[in-house]
Amino acid sequence: MHRRPRTMQQRHRRTTPRRRAEFHVSEEVTKTRRIAFELLAVRDRSVREMGERLVRRGCEQDAIDTVVPDLCDKGLLDDSTFVRRWVSSRLENRPEGRIKLIQDLCKRGIDRSLAEQVLAEFEDDIGTDDVADRVLARVAHRYTGIEHDAARRRMYGLLARRGFDPDTTRAAVERAMNALTGTTAP
Repeated sequence: MHRRPRTMQQRHRRTTPRRRAEFHVSEEVTKTRRIAFELLAVRDRSVREMGERLVRRGCEQDAIDTVVPDLCDKGLLDDSTFVRRWVSSRLENRPEGRIKLIQDLCKRGIDRSLAEQVLAEFEDDIGTDDVADRVLARVAHRYTGIEHDAARRRMYGLLARRGFDPDTTRAAVERAMNALTGTTAP
């Protein structure tokens, strides 16, 4: 069988191991970037959260190390913006106390000092008794028809789990019990 001689251009198109590796890296980065955009389309994420999700989706660490800083540089991935949006959403949909908010943010990979700094901006919304009152108002129907001591314990437990400090909890439970029993505070 007769073989056609290769042209100069065909000889230079040969794939070397280095070229194959570059192509693979480029392909992996593109795949990782696409997955990152899909994840960001669903909701905002912290930097650590994004890295963990990309690993779970099967992306290579080298590609993640390239894509995540690139997203940060472009402003698409920013922990302080994430914290602001997350806290705002949480206070609106599922009010919690400062302690619980900081715990949840730290679980998401947010530095404690950044969490406290951003939460200071929301101090009027977080630190008031109004937030604890809203939590108890949403679940007040659970406490009708049960013994007052049991209702009081359950309310304390609920607010403690939601991260409210003891003083706020005590005051909110007293107001809720007064509303439940139809009495007024002394």
